[in-house]
Amino acid sequence: MSYRPWIMSSHKRPSSGWLAAVLRPYLVLIGPLARDRRGMSAVEFGLAAPVFLAMLTPVIDLGLAFSQQIRVNQAVEAGAQYASSNPYGGTSWASAVSSAITNATSLSVNPSVGSETCGCPNSTSTAIVTGSYGTPPNCTSNSCPDGSSPGYYVTITGNVTYTSVMPYSILGSSATLSSQAVVRVE
Repeated sequence: MSYRPWIMSSHKRPSSGWLAAVLRPYLVLIGPLARDRRGMSAVEFGLAAPVFLAMLTPVIDLGLAFSQQIRVNQAVEAGAQYASSNPYGGTSWASAVSSAITNATSLSVNPSVGSETCGCPNSTSTAIVTGSYGTPPNCTSNSCPDGSSPGYYVTITGNVTYTSVMPYSILGSSATLSSQAVVRVE
């Protein structure tokens, strides 16, 4: 029979205190680091900044789209102002109005100048009630339904394609921004 005296002896296995005794010098060094709160705001900012920027990017993209829409409106208004202050005169006049639109902004606006039409202002809205179309327009009636005299009108439009900053934006990858003005020319 095999006899193992060390098993039967009152000798105890080493307790877990030896591990604590070995690690105590290192824990003394780590303890103050664990309690140190310096730099916590930098860590919190590093965790929160990507989430904040992900929420803010669509708002910035929408703001840029509105800014470009305003610039397109202003360019079309510049073309309308040119059209109302210069007498109507065919294709060279239409190209001059188009140049006024494109020169009013740094955007790549696609201008369009419609043909001259005869019409009367609508008393209930800003729409123009057009009469007959022709070259030159036939505007022979003496008065409009509201008592004013008919006039010659030109529709001026401008379009630009807005490319989104972020492809997953509210507007999609691109959107067409447009503006229109109806101008009375004499």
